Amino acid sequence: MAMSSLCHSTLTLALALCFLPCITSSLNLEDPNVCSHWESYSVTVQESYAHPFDQIYYTSCSDILNWFKCTRHRVSYRAAYRRGTKTMYRRKSQCCPGFNENGEICAPHCAESCVHGRCIAPNTCQCEPGWGGSNCSSGKSSSCCCL
Repeated sequence: MAMSSLCHSTLTLALALCFLPCITSSLNLEDPNVCSHWESYSVTVQESYAHPFDQIYYTSCSDILNWFKCTRHRVSYRAAYRRGTKTMYRRKSQCCPGFNENGEICAPHCAESCVHGRCIAPNTCQCEPGWGGSNCSSGKSSSCCCL
């Protein structure tokens, strides 16, 4: 009973680790700011091939000392198996340049933090009212000229 439970747990863990790359990839190619690239990976496969071997056969001949039976050789082939590696390709989702993964979305990245605002595009801040500058750190004066 304990061995069966251990085997079941090991099998469950192996399956979970096998599908982990699929589970952890939360970016969808149809979402905004998500790009992709092709990546290669290797898998071990068992492949069959024709393995040559020397086949001995007998044929009738004029050799009286061997009872008119002569030995002959021919190369024949049989199926054999070997391990090999195969290169496979898959599309991998990632955030486009200028965007960082934030949970399940690709959020814009600003090199300078937006002090009084928020980053709305790569290196572009949207400032709160009363603030300006490239990183929203400059206060706008509210004084006006009266005549």
